[in-house]
Amino acid sequence: MGKDGEDSLSGRCESWKQLGCTPVIDCAAHHRGFGFTKWHRHQPPTQPTWRQLIRLLLAYKGMNPNLDHIRTYQRDHWGCEKGETCVIELSGVPAPNMQVPRDRLSFLSRRVERIRHQIREYRPELIVMYGIRQRKAWEQIAGTNFDSIGICHVGKTVAAIARHPVTVGLGKEYWVTLGRSLRDIVGGVSKV
Repeated sequence: MGKDGEDSLSGRCESWKQLGCTPVIDCAAHHRGFGFTKWHRHQPPTQPTWRQLIRLLLAYKGMNPNLDHIRTYQRDHWGCEKGETCVIELSGVPAPNMQVPRDRLSFLSRRVERIRHQIREYRPELIVMYGIRQRKAWEQIAGTNFDSIGICHVGKTVAAIARHPVTVGLGKEYWVTLGRSLRDIVGGVSKV
């Protein structure tokens, strides 16, 4: 949720309803639905959290991503209904940051189970869960503990825990290095 108040919980809910109330919806269509087009216009600024996650993804795919690559991916592919990324939140209630009061617990166990079920159903090759403070929930989703470097396997799916993308002092190299390391790990798993 934006810090500037240009979007609202009621507008987001109405957009979700218009998109069919499905568990996962198209990111750009959802944002357009409540009138927030900033992240999907022709030359969008990069959204701070998404920027680093997209940087990780593009590095995982073998690129050396710059801001133009990230901007284009954000606009055209990030969380698209027919795309390669599924972008979901542990808490389905948006807020600009964790200091904003929201009910983040009422549906937590149901969301954990839903996400866990979807991973087992769709078997993605890679999952990145960010935010070290949420490790317990990430391990519940994975159904196992992460190793000392934050990796575990859910069947053939590699799951990783990453720092929060807007962690102060965490540069772009962290995300590029993590993306490349995950590519090597997933490549090793797929050969087994």
